[in-house]
Amino acid sequence: MSGLNCVVHSPLAHFKLDLELSVEPGITILLGPNGAGKSSFLRLLSGLTQPSSGLIKLGERTLFDSANGIDLPPEQRRIGMVFQDLALFPHLNVNGNIGFGMKVRGSGRVERQKRTAHLLDILNIAHLAERSVTSLSGGERQKVALARSLTTDPELLLLDEPTAALDPTARGEIRDWLRSVLVKLNIPTLLVTHEVEEVAYFRKRVAVIERGQIVQHGSFHQLLSEPTTEFIAQVVGVNYIPGEVTEVAGKQVFRSKGGLTFIAPFEQVKPGPACLTIYPWDVAVYRNLPEGSPRNHLHGRVKDVVLRGDRVRMTLVAEDKLVAELSVRGYQALGEPQPGARLWAVFKARESRIENFQE
Repeated sequence: MSGLNCVVHSPLAHFKLDLELSVEPGITILLGPNGAGKSSFLRLLSGLTQPSSGLIKLGERTLFDSANGIDLPPEQRRIGMVFQDLALFPHLNVNGNIGFGMKVRGSGRVERQKRTAHLLDILNIAHLAERSVTSLSGGERQKVALARSLTTDPELLLLDEPTAALDPTARGEIRDWLRSVLVKLNIPTLLVTHEVEEVAYFRKRVAVIERGQIVQHGSFHQLLSEPTTEFIAQVVGVNYIPGEVTEVAGKQVFRSKGGLTFIAPFEQVKPGPACLTIYPWDVAVYRNLPEGSPRNHLHGRVKDVVLRGDRVRMTLVAEDKLVAELSVRGYQALGEPQPGARLWAVFKARESRIENFQE
């Protein structure tokens, strides 16, 4: 099955949506903060909103082409979309909700029943057929909404925050179910989210959107290894310190926006705007600054302490901010410092990374 290729330009309330994206068969994550343009982009693809200019192709079909005056209506685009609010009809049972769109398009009763039964079967939800949608759990409602979006044999699926409203247990169940179902169907699928758990789970193909532009794409591992923006670093849990590379006494150093100076490997880095990234687990924490080989350090106040399983994430704030991740045993050896305590965060130059970027 062919995928989606699009280049769209459209003004939004606070910025311009201006991006290019391809979606292959399988699941592609569209990651971005609130207000980045994710839902607006889905509306442009589905035909609910018209771009100011651009080109949208789904396989060999052109859905929108401003240069040639092409703008297919939503019902002709063969795109299935599951909205955040699901938009199920409370007065209809599961069968009725799934078959509603086919009825509106003029499909006969026998055809609707056959198609609905087929979808219930392949999605493993036949036991819900006669249930009222008001009696379903959040996860079951998600499954019915996806089944309804598949009634037209879509060539593209758009899923807008499909697990956002679910509790943690149901969220994990729906992710497993979605992956098994979508791998079986092999339909190009764009799954919108702002949560790291979703990205880490569907981790092979991720596109990151910020202020209407795609700022990075690749696997979750690539985002973790080389985050290009502060938002991406925060999502994957990497320290990101903006600043610039400059020369001091004939040697390159990195000077943060907070005024601190750090050293790091400077191969292929030019003087000018840059960022320093360091994994939290490569940041050590001490009560007193240790002696020894030159290391980067920050003397800061503990802002928060978060326990995650057998690991503790501690945020230290001074002129800049650093997150350190240590074992529970290491945290206990420090005397279990609480917010407000002052500690040293230390990391080796070779364990950090410097990248130039354009402001």
